[in-house]
Amino acid sequence: MRFKATLSDVLLFGLLDPVVSAQNVTYIPNTYIVELEHAPSTKAASLFSQRLGGRMKYHVRKEFNNAELFYGLSLTVTDGITQRSDLLDITGVKNVWPVRLVPRPEAFVAAVPNPPSNNTIPHIRGNSDVNRPLKMAGVDKLHERGIKGKGVKIGIIDTGVDYLHPSLGGGFGPGYKISFGYALVGDDYTGTNTPVPDDDPLVTYAVGGHGTHVAGIIGMIDAQNQGFGLVGVAPEATIGMYRVFGCSENSGDDVIMAAMQQAAEDGVDLITISLGSLSYWEQASPYVSLAESIVESGVAIIAALGNDGDLGPYAVSAPGLAPEVLAVGSVENEVYPTVYKAQNNIGGSLEYIRGLDFPVTDLQAGGCDTRVWTAAQNAITDGANTAVLIYLTKLCSLSAYSPELSALNVTTVIYSTDDPDIPVLLPEPDTVGQFTVLFLSYNQSQQIVSDIEILATGKEYTLLFNSSTIQDSLNSAGHAIDYFSSIGPTVEMTLKPQLSSPGGNILSTYPRSAGGYAVLSGTSMAAPFTAGVYALVKSQRPDLSVAEIISLLQSTAVPMKALDMDIISSVTQQGSGLINAYAAVAADSQISPSQLSLLDSPKPTKQTITIKNTSKKLKNHSISHSGASYIRTFNNFTAGSDQAFFKFTNVHEARYATAKFSKSKLSLQPRKSAKIEVQFTAPDEPQPYSEPIYSGHIKIATDSSSYVVPYLGVPYSRSDTEYIARNTTAWVGNDRPYVGSDSTSPGVVNIGNYSILGSDGSVPPDINVPIVNFIIVQPSNLIRLEIVPVNTTFVPTYYGFDPSVKFDVADVDLPLQEGFLGVPNYGIMAQWGIGHIPPGISVASLLGWPYPNTVTGFILLYPFLTHENGTGFDLTSGAFRPLLRVLRYGANGTSADEYESWLGPIMNVKTS
Repeated sequence: MRFKATLSDVLLFGLLDPVVSAQNVTYIPNTYIVELEHAPSTKAASLFSQRLGGRMKYHVRKEFNNAELFYGLSLTVTDGITQRSDLLDITGVKNVWPVRLVPRPEAFVAAVPNPPSNNTIPHIRGNSDVNRPLKMAGVDKLHERGIKGKGVKIGIIDTGVDYLHPSLGGGFGPGYKISFGYALVGDDYTGTNTPVPDDDPLVTYAVGGHGTHVAGIIGMIDAQNQGFGLVGVAPEATIGMYRVFGCSENSGDDVIMAAMQQAAEDGVDLITISLGSLSYWEQASPYVSLAESIVESGVAIIAALGNDGDLGPYAVSAPGLAPEVLAVGSVENEVYPTVYKAQNNIGGSLEYIRGLDFPVTDLQAGGCDTRVWTAAQNAITDGANTAVLIYLTKLCSLSAYSPELSALNVTTVIYSTDDPDIPVLLPEPDTVGQFTVLFLSYNQSQQIVSDIEILATGKEYTLLFNSSTIQDSLNSAGHAIDYFSSIGPTVEMTLKPQLSSPGGNILSTYPRSAGGYAVLSGTSMAAPFTAGVYALVKSQRPDLSVAEIISLLQSTAVPMKALDMDIISSVTQQGSGLINAYAAVAADSQISPSQLSLLDSPKPTKQTITIKNTSKKLKNHSISHSGASYIRTFNNFTAGSDQAFFKFTNVHEARYATAKFSKSKLSLQPRKSAKIEVQFTAPDEPQPYSEPIYSGHIKIATDSSSYVVPYLGVPYSRSDTEYIARNTTAWVGNDRPYVGSDSTSPGVVNIGNYSILGSDGSVPPDINVPIVNFIIVQPSNLIRLEIVPVNTTFVPTYYGFDPSVKFDVADVDLPLQEGFLGVPNYGIMAQWGIGHIPPGISVASLLGWPYPNTVTGFILLYPFLTHENGTGFDLTSGAFRPLLRVLRYGANGTSADEYESWLGPIMNVKTS
């Protein structure tokens, strides 16, 4: 590949460092999972039909008839009942959840070290420590002792697998590594259409890459003359694959639940799931009930927690959020495992990482300077043998360059960086169009720019890419929690993740047609790693229960420090710490419980920990406490401050709880146990509206082993604090809550005059659309924004105006409704609710979920509002006040004093 010196100033551009975007929750219209009270000898669909009595038309999507696991069905309503509350009223219905679309498993593709070549597997040589993740977690020590997971049966729920890959056994069925499984869907399934099941989970092309990679992490073994010399965590375990994704798009909750149930019925010891969708609330997830039943039956469930670390605390995914599921965070590999060398024509070499084929899309270049592309087109005369060098900086998005790159007709792109902190990662691509992509480290990037700059004008710079050997490169972020790894706990404060495993820059198997191997990053990689470790422990201690094995995994994990900081990372990010397989197998004590949720209190209830000596010798135990990073959901968010409002940023504070023990030392004879009590006191917190979480570890040490019990809590009572942020200058410069800008002269009259788009879409002149803007700073089950009369007698918690000033204005010409909890209203602008919302609330009028770390507000763009029963109506011209009511956490919502409220200024509206 050649570069000309004249291009050195032309082809150096800026790219945005890739981050994981939030997963949007999308529901399949009129589609529900219905859990039923069990009726012996009756199919769930038949029982539901009997109880329904012809009140609606529907078709059944999935039927769940195992009363020990989950009894019910999923259905799509075609006529009649369309509200969840109506389904809940049917006799024998225990619970109802809308069916969500679950996005394809999300991972980052860092590199595909072998270009596709007719399904052949290369033999890559070199000195790279390709199995470094095994050493990070003590797996290598167990392998040296012959402990490799033999006799343990693992079910994987994913995209399918290329089991013809020789490192995965080369076949399917009894006697093969991938010996069982099922395709619950076919190639054409998208999540919304009808799946076509198949007995064979084989996927040989790139869309099965995720499942193939996951299977390799658990069980791959490279032959002596093939591949890289890779070994999976539990290479002697028996593996099954349950395919739940087609060749594109999504899957449905009910399909994934069906796969979980089938795997449990097939007799697996554990299920690993590297997929999910953003959920926050346990009470909103149908997986909670199913997961509890599966684990009670003796089958463990291990799941990725998600790749939404940029969203801050509580942004966890289902099914990982279920209390019975062992959810896993991701730790960065200590090395980049596939670094090659290219020789240049000036006597030197260049280290690079070969990346996956780059997807070409129709996105535009946005704010990037596109003039350089014209110059590049004029300069490139041999695209097949010319590489384009592009900077990975923070100026433009990666995909912004796709159309320009296509126009250059080159086949190779080299990404360099002028920022040492930018990770070498790409999102997993679609197969739209392709380039060979190479990534350079910061030092190598500096070198190539320097090499080109010293060339004489017109002289060529040539790189020869013919290396078949690899080396590794030290990863400066290694052994730390990955920036993308989702942060717990759940809104209900169940500790998540429970522990962490290697998941960043993991080399594993990939479909043969797509190169055979790939380096991927994500909690998707950490979950199967953990499943493999579980199998190693299970193979040595088959007598232990699921809870006891999980306790060993958690209590023997090693807490990690925050990247480049002398402070332990928050438990919300790492759980108990980095998994330690060898310590789990060699453990001489059993700790119960293996994690503590201190809930929301400045002085939580006293906790009890049981320590059992499982060795054959007397053991002396010492107990101590270690605090971890104190984090906030909202940073730089202070009352009266003129600072900008920022959502979660990874800020660590050395603010710790205190722990007082009933005993700090104890001696235990073999097989004996003892209890210790711990009284925690939370750190003082004057700003609860920043939604802080404190955490740490109880440490228990013997003369030969060390154990930890992670804990976390909220340092105040949620029910006793403020929910509506007030007098807070945010990034738009307004105090919250507020109603748009006042269009009258200041001080003349406190009435906002607004126009609204007509119901026919017409736009009135000088439109000034009313905006009710507010921030909710505590988790709430229900948020309501109503319109009430100007002179309502309701007394709110807070006024958004001077209540002593009265106005003689004409209210909107609408009939006054009974309203909610004794407050008459004209209707509802908007309401957000989730889970078990108070009776009398129409599900049809809910806009979505109230997330605990999301800025909320409402723009009254159109005159269409709703009544309490969910029916709609058009607003008329006139005046009213907005009433905001927020249900306090833990309340059932049936009493007016369980809500914090704000009554806003007059909104005088003109509709066209």
